[in-house]
Amino acid sequence: MSAETITIYPYEPFDIDYGMTVLNLQCKEEYSTLLFKLNQLKKHETFVDDVDQYIHFYVDEKDNLKSSLKQVAMIGDLTSFEINSTSNLKAVLEKIVADNQIINRDKIDNLNKEINELIFDSINGYDETFEYELLPELAKLLKSKNFKIDTGDWQNYYDKLQSVVKFYVEFSDKRLLLFHGLERLCSLEQINYLNDYLKSIKLAVVSLESYPMTLRKLGLNTRVYSIDEDHVRFNY
Repeated sequence: MSAETITIYPYEPFDIDYGMTVLNLQCKEEYSTLLFKLNQLKKHETFVDDVDQYIHFYVDEKDNLKSSLKQVAMIGDLTSFEINSTSNLKAVLEKIVADNQIINRDKIDNLNKEINELIFDSINGYDETFEYELLPELAKLLKSKNFKIDTGDWQNYYDKLQSVVKFYVEFSDKRLLLFHGLERLCSLEQINYLNDYLKSIKLAVVSLESYPMTLRKLGLNTRVYSIDEDHVRFNY
């Protein structure tokens, strides 16, 4: 078993490398069951593992299931993914604040010193220490400016996909992004380009698909796993 795998009952683990991997379950019933199980995990209806041992993610070197799930982003359908959701904007704000804390640490320390000296000089018997916190103030400022991730240059779903990938690279520690249905939204050239980019930044993307397939698509550079209607597995 490699350090990064997805295990789906009853199949042997699917090795996942940096880049894009296509996992095609041609049987619609099997595909539907997998998406249902994933949504249960995503909505926390099941937690670190499902009772039936149906699906496991291992992206941690020690094969620790709890750690692995934290490093998987279950995005699902790209068309309905909201990049400016509250949770995503919170992640961006926290990163901006953290960066500013580092950049302005000396200024904040000096400000705290000046405020404390002023308090000590003004109030006899005051023995508390005042600490100015940048996080709440900067968060308020950004929110007041209606801060959002710019989506104005998107022309198609591939543009959106690139922005989503870059978001997770810059504002999270996720190592595996899980989508479904990317094959119908992107051209072969776009998928190959994305595959090369993902390898360069050491990130894994898996797209779950369900379409008839007898041979690997000519010119496609990604890893492909295909399971046919008779549940026979093919590794390309």
